[in-house]
Amino acid sequence: MSTEHETRRGAARRPAASLLAPYRDKALVVIPARYGSTRFEGKPLAKIGGVPMIVRVMNRAAKIKNADAVIVATDDERIKSVVERAGGVAVITKRTHSTGTSRVREAAAYFLHGIVVNVQGDEPLLPVRAVERLIALMQSDPSLMMSTLASPATDFDDLFRVDVVKVVCDRDGDALYFSRSPLPYPGFGGEWAGGGSRGASGGEIAGIKYLRHIGVYAFRREFLFEYNDLRRGPLERIERLEQLRALENGYRIGVISCRSASIGVDRPGDVKRIEKLLRGRPERARKKVEKRPRSR
Repeated sequence: MSTEHETRRGAARRPAASLLAPYRDKALVVIPARYGSTRFEGKPLAKIGGVPMIVRVMNRAAKIKNADAVIVATDDERIKSVVERAGGVAVITKRTHSTGTSRVREAAAYFLHGIVVNVQGDEPLLPVRAVERLIALMQSDPSLMMSTLASPATDFDDLFRVDVVKVVCDRDGDALYFSRSPLPYPGFGGEWAGGGSRGASGGEIAGIKYLRHIGVYAFRREFLFEYNDLRRGPLERIERLEQLRALENGYRIGVISCRSASIGVDRPGDVKRIEKLLRGRPERARKKVEKRPRSR
């Protein structure tokens, strides 16, 4: 991956089309990382195996072959300092952002890349190959404004956990809906199958494979700058899922499915869980077959 990146300090929200044209298919990965958190203050600097989490995420993102640049968007000088000492690029953003997407938008304004990928700063096991396919999807389909990742649900109980977001797709692999509820409802289809409660290939009922959403998004640059201005609908408000804003306003969201689930860090106790996984899963064991959802 090239280490070069193109910036325009003080860049306007919508640079001239002639400036943007050469960068239309170039991808910028932005990792939003804020210091304050009600559940885990200072989370980006928490050490996992002796390495700050934000550095681990940044190093995983640096392996994305078709990304032209990787930056961290943060509201804290301590995070910026750690990133730069590790050889990364960090941009200071406002503290007032209510969502990661809003923070990503501010940072992306300094760059000209036509595709902007939002990688959460608490994803130290980021599925690199899946993100590459996500970028490739955006490059191959100019009509697609937004895309995201999903992985097979391997635990029946996950269907009922509100912090595990489920997604269903149409025959073309585009999202139909995201929900914190079981999706689709499993009550009338039959028995859960999939090699046990944690089948490696994912569980299914009556031939329907259940997908859990992974919070990595790719945006077309112009859509990212329009996104926060879109009207928030009742579905987004009741589910508290920002991606529903795109669906409610009539935009497609492409979905890339990967077998490797990315496990995030939400609370201090999750750090030990990630460290255990890292000890038991060498890098070569993370190479999985990834594909876009298709109908059978």
